[in-house]
Amino acid sequence: MAKRLTIELLVMVALGLLIGLLGPFGTFGAPPAQRMLSWVIWLLAGYGLFRPTGVVASWLCEATGMPRFAGTLLALVVASVPLTLIITMMAMRMDFAAALRWPGFWTMYLYILIIAAVVSIAMGAVFGRAAPPAEAATSVPTVPSAPEPAAVKPEQEAPTLSLPPGFGPVWALKGEDHYVRVIGEGREELILMRMRDAIERLGDAGGLRVHRSWWVAKNAVESVRREGRTAVIVLKDGHEAPVARDMMPALRAAGWL
Repeated sequence: MAKRLTIELLVMVALGLLIGLLGPFGTFGAPPAQRMLSWVIWLLAGYGLFRPTGVVASWLCEATGMPRFAGTLLALVVASVPLTLIITMMAMRMDFAAALRWPGFWTMYLYILIIAAVVSIAMGAVFGRAAPPAEAATSVPTVPSAPEPAAVKPEQEAPTLSLPPGFGPVWALKGEDHYVRVIGEGREELILMRMRDAIERLGDAGGLRVHRSWWVAKNAVESVRREGRTAVIVLKDGHEAPVARDMMPALRAAGWL
């Protein structure tokens, strides 16, 4: 996650410099260094607003089944309002009340929404290229190799998930936006893949999908904690996976409870 945040911040800075150099939306009249610095600051401020809003939108999509595109669009529309206030107050040297009354506020809002959409597309492009093994695994069917003397159990390696050599047994899968976090013993990898496809590629790995965003291997379970009408699965490394209410009967049938 730290690596992804670092890349996202670097993308924000690069886009800020590029947009500042172009000087759109009436900012070209300022000196180049000033407008480039201003755009970098504005995009970083926007990142601070859009990142948590995007996380909330992702949670909403998971909870309601809303399409990812609709969730992303909702996040952009909502987060662009406070960002417009911040930029208007900085650029026009207005206080909060004056910025709200400014006749050009909603025009500025439209400009910022357009920039936010461009940044969102750029992020998708960057992280799409950042995970070529997962993309290849998603688009190219895995052809089983000829049987060999098995010194390693099938679940100890997961080539169909494009994991690094020696990753070890997969303990859990966690859906994060368009990515899946693969959790193993002391290791994690983020791959570009739908949750459903990742579970299918695991095959018969002795686990259950306990939540829309979680699949857990039975041999990775340390304990199961009841919480009212549902439960929380605690893995051996301390990760906690929530159990959806409609999955409780499946857990009981599998002997997890």
